[in-house]
Amino acid sequence: MKSAIAVACVSVIMLAGCGGPSKVGKEMRKQAYSRMDAVNARMVHEQAKSAFETGQLEQARVLLAEAIEKYPDQPAWHTLMGRILLEQHRLDEAKRDFEYAIELDPESSESAYYLGVLHERWSDDDDAVTYFTMACDLDPTRPQYALACAEALVACGRLEEARSRVLDRMDHFEHHAGLQHLLSQIAMLDNDPKAAVQHCESARLLEPQDVGMAHDLARMSFAAGDWTACLDAIDDIRRAQSEPSHADQWMEVRALMALGRSTQARTKLRELCHAEPGDGTRWRDLGLLGWDIGDWSSVSLAAAGLKGTDAFEYEAKLFEGLADKGRGDLEEASEKLESLAAAYPDRPEAWAVLAGIRMRRGDFQGSEQARALAVKWSPDHADARAVSGVYGTHGP
Repeated sequence: MKSAIAVACVSVIMLAGCGGPSKVGKEMRKQAYSRMDAVNARMVHEQAKSAFETGQLEQARVLLAEAIEKYPDQPAWHTLMGRILLEQHRLDEAKRDFEYAIELDPESSESAYYLGVLHERWSDDDDAVTYFTMACDLDPTRPQYALACAEALVACGRLEEARSRVLDRMDHFEHHAGLQHLLSQIAMLDNDPKAAVQHCESARLLEPQDVGMAHDLARMSFAAGDWTACLDAIDDIRRAQSEPSHADQWMEVRALMALGRSTQARTKLRELCHAEPGDGTRWRDLGLLGWDIGDWSSVSLAAAGLKGTDAFEYEAKLFEGLADKGRGDLEEASEKLESLAAAYPDRPEAWAVLAGIRMRRGDFQGSEQARALAVKWSPDHADARAVSGVYGTHGP
């Protein structure tokens, strides 16, 4: 009996000793829970990152806010939150997260870069330069940082600084098409189209599939007076199965004209006129080109295209008179051009054509008077021969 009582007492004592965890056990359990919380927070962060990358911005923000609430001192998480808010156009909130990320990690080049992007959104180019420069200095291996910094400098009008920053990095990024392309744009802004063409050609070699660069190369070649290169670039656009813009087609017409390929230019210009019937400059140029090559059908077409437009009233009537002259109807041409010259006495073209018409009709004195007025009102102090040649009178 005494043994049984003793066993019972020992059992009670043992049970009392197992009534709860020890201090060490509690600490271990706390650490285990903490590790699980950290793992869960990282998983939530990864889910938020995945949602952000797939464009689910609000879901990404809610998930990341949950992770940050538990672990607020993770700089990369604040950087990601800033990017989410930036995409949601919540710029003030994004700024706070980027700045806090830099406070937590002064080496965060990514946060500095996105602060630059944010200040660009605010059109605060000077501060954008400051943050992009910081990003470049923190991580000089990222070409997009150098590109963004140079672009911000261009926006501030600091062209030489932009050029120097890009050139300083070209040894490291010599095969980066974007930097070569930016150098071409800087050269154009600096009124150096030949240098622009060289850099744009280098960019095209690095990114031959980039049709946008082909458009720029056409424009830069045109500005440099390299008509063949301009036409080649427009051909590249077509080979990429991309339709040249109307601006490209207009450059193509002008380049063909400069190369003496007037018939091709006329065909393409007619197409462009019909594509943009409301653009009076196209019709005017078709009339001038037709006049230059003696294509009175194009001149007549241009007159019809311009008829009724206040901005090109003079040209419309001029082309009507020229078309009559081209068809041999000197009486009708004379009547229209005399009226036009009276209405616009300081415009040389009508006088130049009238000089020839009056001579054909035997009015030699009137012809000389018309020629003198054409010379008087011609640009660049033209002489009588220049008037006849420049304005295409095709002799008397």
